[in-house]
Amino acid sequence: MATIFRIHPAIGIARLGNSPDKFCISPDTGGHLPIKCDDRGNPVLDKNGEEESVKYFIDDKGRILRQAARFRVFVYDDKSPEGREAAIGDQVNIVNRRNGQLLTLRIDDIQWTAYLANKKASWYAFAETDGEHGYTSDHPLRNADITNDEERQRLIIDPGPRTVSFTGTQQAVFDKNNPGPTSFPPELVPNSISELGELRCTQMANKNRLLVLGGFGNSGSMLEGFGNPKIEEYANNDGWFDDISDGPVNARFIGTVVAIDDRPVTPPGRPVLAPAAIDPAWVVVGYPRYVPQAVDVVTMDDLVFDIAVRQFGYVPYLYGIPPYTGSTVVPQDEAGLRLWRAQAKWNTDFRPYFRRDILPILLRPLDAQNFMDADALTGGNPHNTAPGGNFDFSDLSVPPFPGEPEADRRRRRDMRHLLYGVLRKPGQENELLAPPGPDLPSGKLFAMPLLCGDNALSNTAPSKFLRLTDTMLFLLKQWADGLFIDEKTEGITPGPMHPGPGAALDRGALAAALGGAFCPGAEAGWIMRNPAIYSAAYRIKPAPPSQGELSQPGAADLKDGLEPGDITKYSALPWQSDFNECTNQPIDITYRDWNNIEPDSVGDPVAQAYQLTYWWPVHRPFIFNGLPWSPTAQNNAGDLAMTTAWASLRFIVKSDGQYGFAPTPPDQPKS
Repeated sequence: MATIFRIHPAIGIARLGNSPDKFCISPDTGGHLPIKCDDRGNPVLDKNGEEESVKYFIDDKGRILRQAARFRVFVYDDKSPEGREAAIGDQVNIVNRRNGQLLTLRIDDIQWTAYLANKKASWYAFAETDGEHGYTSDHPLRNADITNDEERQRLIIDPGPRTVSFTGTQQAVFDKNNPGPTSFPPELVPNSISELGELRCTQMANKNRLLVLGGFGNSGSMLEGFGNPKIEEYANNDGWFDDISDGPVNARFIGTVVAIDDRPVTPPGRPVLAPAAIDPAWVVVGYPRYVPQAVDVVTMDDLVFDIAVRQFGYVPYLYGIPPYTGSTVVPQDEAGLRLWRAQAKWNTDFRPYFRRDILPILLRPLDAQNFMDADALTGGNPHNTAPGGNFDFSDLSVPPFPGEPEADRRRRRDMRHLLYGVLRKPGQENELLAPPGPDLPSGKLFAMPLLCGDNALSNTAPSKFLRLTDTMLFLLKQWADGLFIDEKTEGITPGPMHPGPGAALDRGALAAALGGAFCPGAEAGWIMRNPAIYSAAYRIKPAPPSQGELSQPGAADLKDGLEPGDITKYSALPWQSDFNECTNQPIDITYRDWNNIEPDSVGDPVAQAYQLTYWWPVHRPFIFNGLPWSPTAQNNAGDLAMTTAWASLRFIVKSDGQYGFAPTPPDQPKS
């Protein structure tokens, strides 16, 4: 096979913190704690050589540690078809695209380049689902009173790209000190922004890796005068900036050519920047994950995996063109993919593994009861977890088998079909109750998950409630119908659906990010489910390198690729306002015909029926141990208070199956 080089994870997640000195590394696996590292960014290893998890999330002065996204380059060739991490001293074959020569290169170093930016203040105003399929010409802009082109360009926080390598400059800050054009906001209140983060190049056991650190959680308003700073709503606040960011991550080998067309070069030349094409990655800077071991009902990995499966043939034996042998070569050009998509469908003979594919989904809602004050999601039927209840995994894990007593077979089938029956299906995003059917007992049950959707706020293009992805629903349907395998009783250790250590990093990095609801969302919003932003499975399509200023609204097209700042620009400004208010929500469920409510319609058009529903209970806790987790009020004043209060919120960790507040460093007084 031709040698391919890729950066993994394809999309990395870094996290804000206000400690200027200490940081840690974002986890590579969902539901895990961040990784402890030394001051240079090298992971701390335990006595078994395994990377240690952090114990403390704050430094000795009570300031939150930033979390670095960690990137690596992988090599895919005949020696390692599933990929191996490139090591210093490795020899790899590279085709020189200029003349077709085959170069054998000894890797001496890796040169990393990343580019972070924040476009929020210059972008369109967020308005629930409006804009997901394109903005109209009259859609309002943030800071619309600023009309001068030069001044609007200054609304973009743009430090320009930075480059590091282990044998060269090992650290670079995304600040104003750049030879090219830069743009930063003026002095802000309560906190100004002078940088968006930094790069650090590390090397351990001959592995050269990049750490991308985000900002310090600073946000502030440039508006002066009586009453400022002020927050006026959850998503759009003119005059405000924050230091959330995102952007591309690129790499090039620095190496020595030791052979050309298999003929040795003697003596080898001096190290050069190799012409190898390394598939780039992307980094998104999010706010702190205060409950790192809890997993969202729908994660960003679930979302991007679903896109990868249905749009890019990521697991062709799960979704593809028959016969489902797994050996079908899925075309990667756009024309070929369009033809493939038109013919691909679900493999109804596919049997998911219970513990790999089903159990993780079923377990997620159970954590939420620790962070809510009602049983809207986890209490009552069908969430009865007692022995013999309808969430009893000792029954749910048993597929039909020859000789199974008929009474047991019926009971287990009914349990599975009840749980699948209450799940909200495509087209039911505005349904509070699960539709009746053969899978459900008499009586009306809430459709699940009973969580807010992408637009729980208005009746224009509403999406009141969350649902699982198509891939998650397909796997659960197979399970409900008894078409699954319990790998434990069969003595099987299944591998991942898409094998390889690089793919594991792609999925693990996103498993700690939120995959819905997007109003506007957490680390990123609904832009992440648009197939147009991807060049391949999990891989964001970057725009050609800018030769000048980053583009303004209406000046670029998704098909041309994304610029730095193009993912997080859809998010709330400042992030703390939406974060503060995303606890619970009264949802108007009066009308089914949401967009055509006539004054003379049947019933009182003034009357409103509300269902109190939660947003992201394990991502942004509402209560913990019976008390409000955050002291800020759920209003504009609380949003303003959260711009500084976020740094004093306590982390929650799980030990021996129980959640509790994370310990504080020995020198830090307990709060």
